[in-house]
Amino acid sequence: MSAGHVSTYGARPRVSPRLLRVGLNLYPPLLGAGIRVLSIEDDWSSCSVALKLTRWNKNQQGTAFGGSIGAMSDAFFAMLLIGQLGPAYNVWDAQAHIDYRSPGVSTVFGRFDMPATAVSEVREAAQDGSKVLRWFETDLTLKDGTVVASVRRQVYVRKKKERSLVAA
Repeated sequence: MSAGHVSTYGARPRVSPRLLRVGLNLYPPLLGAGIRVLSIEDDWSSCSVALKLTRWNKNQQGTAFGGSIGAMSDAFFAMLLIGQLGPAYNVWDAQAHIDYRSPGVSTVFGRFDMPATAVSEVREAAQDGSKVLRWFETDLTLKDGTVVASVRRQVYVRKKKERSLVAA
């Protein structure tokens, strides 16, 4: 690299939504919990997941284990935000609040949306390097629309500091 070249620290090659979906469906924690990523939109605006009820993720009452229901919401808002903001930002789940409303007696579905307006607001708030904490919400439902759990996830965002790489 030439002297004075500026690079974004920690930048990684971007992964396509399709490839990420395939990888997540092979990821042992999701696979073992019975969670499948059904779709990730090409523009990173939304994704859909399902938790198929199996003997491995049932609780003592024969319904979906609460930990699996919680896991099906883990990191999807952050993933969509990373996809839209790009590698110049650190993005993590910070908090989760899950209100369990009814038993998961069959496959549980979740849809996670990341509207462009929310992304613009986060990008603007983080532009100066400030920490941004933003809440996102969704309902996890049965096929008939019965709400199994209402989920709130707080996502942390901060723009990465640029580091100059000077040739020796």
